[in-house]
Amino acid sequence: MLFLGNSYTFMGNLDEVTLALFIAAGGEPTSERLAQPGMRFIEHVAEIERDGSAWQLAFQSPQDWVFLQEQSQIPGFPDGQTDLVQSQAAAVSLDSSAAAIGAQTMFVMTWGRREGDSQNPELYPDFLTMQAELAEGYSAYVELASADGTQAWLAPAGLAWQRVYQDQLDAGADPLTVGGPFHSLYIEDGSHPSERGTYLTALVIYTSVTGLSPVGLPAPASITDAAYLQSVAAEVVLSGEGVDYPWETDEDTGGDSGGVDDTAADDTDATDTETTDTGAPSDSETPTDSGGCGCAQAPAPAGLWMLLAVFGLRRRAA
Repeated sequence: MLFLGNSYTFMGNLDEVTLALFIAAGGEPTSERLAQPGMRFIEHVAEIERDGSAWQLAFQSPQDWVFLQEQSQIPGFPDGQTDLVQSQAAAVSLDSSAAAIGAQTMFVMTWGRREGDSQNPELYPDFLTMQAELAEGYSAYVELASADGTQAWLAPAGLAWQRVYQDQLDAGADPLTVGGPFHSLYIEDGSHPSERGTYLTALVIYTSVTGLSPVGLPAPASITDAAYLQSVAAEVVLSGEGVDYPWETDEDTGGDSGGVDDTAADDTDATDTETTDTGAPSDSETPTDSGGCGCAQAPAPAGLWMLLAVFGLRRRAA
């Protein structure tokens, strides 16, 4: 498994948490992470093309899965906006690179910011609005990447975060209550994932790949409501939510020119938690935001056998 992302991926060691779930379920996968503060899809493409980079080396070896996480705001930008257009083209390029090494692509839908995006208040005034725009943007990535006749996939992590939000509303509680189930999916900045947020995202990835319920899988002792998060991931993925999954197909067939976010977490925190930095882009290539998410400003809108079999899959036509 190869993970390409930025601080949303490395601050909670998403690759390692996901890997632990597969191993606990009886698989024997390996994982690699290529993620730097603020990295965007277009920068990952540039790194794959740069001679001798860790990205180029990673895409010279066969993989089963490549997981792609884009900068946190761009996927929801309005159609035709420059950053989004570049991102969509890069998503197709990354998918092609994955296909060239026999891998299937799974885009990891991120989550809206806890209280919306202060940089883009008209576009993203609150969590639910931002989440809806991101969901649409990630669905577009899948559609574009699948247009060549091969199928890309989606792990709808953001929809699982939304389910936690909705559960709070349904219980008559304010989702923004400090320390509550939704609020504590984030660290203090209201953008990056906490340990709980990373765990929930990993559960969604695991279930999206395998079609197996994550209920009963192990969790860090510090996550006291792991059973609840597991049930959320299972409900969101296994109920469909309008997303196609590889295990459904197998069963059927048998087989930025934007601004800088000065309010996010600082880069020192991001660097301390990062474990893969070989072949990183130069400073001039990496966005200079302080939160490591490449924050940008947009104009307002005008069974076990199945688990083991999953890692034997190679890229195939849809």
